[in-house]
Amino acid sequence: MFIGRSRELAKLESLYNSDHFEFAVFHGRRRIGKTTLINEFIKDKHAVYYMAVEGTDEKRKSGGSARITVSRPRGISPSI
Repeated sequence: MFIGRSRELAKLESLYNSDHFEFAVFHGRRRIGKTTLINEFIKDKHAVYYMAVEGTDEKRKSGGSARITVSRPRGISPSI
């Protein structure tokens, strides 16, 4: 269940429906719901979500400091 964050979801919806390229950056302290908010927003949309975290050079080289998620509505097959 997802509760609250209606103001943030409305802002994201506005950016998503814009006629221009939009890029949103989320940052803040740990465990306040940034990832949950993003996942809730993109669950029924075509979206690319890239998460990067601070890490050592060794961690970045191994790919352990980033994750890319591509989201698309259920029933829609990828075009690539």
